[in-house]
Amino acid sequence: MISVEYVLADPEFRPQRAVDRAAALDVKAYLPATPTDDFLESVRSSQALFLTKYPEGSLYINGKKITEDLTVELLQQSESQLRFFILAPGEQKIVNAGFKVGLSTDDPDKIATMLVCPRSGLACKNSITVINAPGIVDEHYPDWVGIGLVNHGKDLHLFSHGARIAQVMFLEVCVAQERVVEALTTVGERKGGFGHTGV
Repeated sequence: MISVEYVLADPEFRPQRAVDRAAALDVKAYLPATPTDDFLESVRSSQALFLTKYPEGSLYINGKKITEDLTVELLQQSESQLRFFILAPGEQKIVNAGFKVGLSTDDPDKIATMLVCPRSGLACKNSITVINAPGIVDEHYPDWVGIGLVNHGKDLHLFSHGARIAQVMFLEVCVAQERVVEALTTVGERKGGFGHTGV
């Protein structure tokens, strides 16, 4: 059995299951800083550069395509304090998830770990994924959990404070008995290498 403890930046940032008995828990982007006065202008500038490079691309906010002009009012529909981060095509960012996690297991022969995985909708529909998927958080990791995101698509994405950006799951890993030998004794005879059985 795995024991999980959280330290939360805000009660709303505890990882949560979207449906009962889901294997993974959703995690959110924690963006406490208020935007600068020229935030909207910087977004528009990014959008202008993006449209020059990707004229067929679109603007998305929290995974939803935006067809209207970009305004403060439009952004405030998603986040009243305008706390956003931008993820342009090919760009990657580490985003604070708003919690620390403590892991332990009651089995001395196993290690507790937390895996950070992409959200299927963001990955399959928007090409936004966890860059080191699955990210691994060990029992002894003491800091705020960060989610490494990358935009593999051709669209410009904005994500707000509190947007669901990834999912995590907990796993017990066996402790291996390792040794160095002159020759392997636990494998059978095999011919061929990578791909030898076909595609």
